[in-house]
Amino acid sequence: MQAIDDSLILIPSGTYQMGSPESERQRGTDETQHEVSISAFYVDPYEVKQKDYQEVMGENPSVFRGDDLPVENVTWFDAVHYCNRLSESRGLTPVYTVDGNTVTWNRNANGYRLLTEAEWEYVCRAGTTTIYNFGDQVHSDYTNFEGSYPYLIEENYVSHTNPEVVTSRNRGETIPVTELPPNTFGLYNTHGNVAEWCFDYYGEYDLSSTIDPSGAASGSLRVNRGGSYNDFGKHLR
Repeated sequence: MQAIDDSLILIPSGTYQMGSPESERQRGTDETQHEVSISAFYVDPYEVKQKDYQEVMGENPSVFRGDDLPVENVTWFDAVHYCNRLSESRGLTPVYTVDGNTVTWNRNANGYRLLTEAEWEYVCRAGTTTIYNFGDQVHSDYTNFEGSYPYLIEENYVSHTNPEVVTSRNRGETIPVTELPPNTFGLYNTHGNVAEWCFDYYGEYDLSSTIDPSGAASGSLRVNRGGSYNDFGKHLR
């Protein structure tokens, strides 16, 4: 838990269906739907702003520059180091111990950390069961993505008269982290703008570990979720 007044939002505990139903079109084989319970936790409602990353890390690797734009071009290890340095700057105990490529998580530490994939999907869905947290189709009024490639367009390349296919704006760049409406939990840009790193290794869901799961025990890739400004609609699911 976090005692510092830094505009974090307290997310209530709850249980939800992680993954997607087999009937959902364009789903991946790694989306096995299963029930997950999440304990209450605090989360930043915004993607990390460049001015905040610059202040903590002393550098800004972003291509699109602007104080209120989200930082981009950061690796998973960059994100871990940012969490630790932010914790130290606030007088908190860093969550992660980094030894080369090995990162361990001290769950008793009170510092900042990445969300697990289960936490991320829980706050993104925000109690909804639709494909996106604002409905079953994606639109640039609600998210920053490659709007000329909406959800289901791959099934309708010849004719775009299908009412299920809603073409919208392609901005071609990131936008300020507060520019578009938040979801019902008060979080911004859970779909689009930039993807978010999660703590988890990428791997099969452990269907037996359903209370605050933290992903596979090992792996070679880390999870990122949400899609970005240049992703197709299906990639923001």
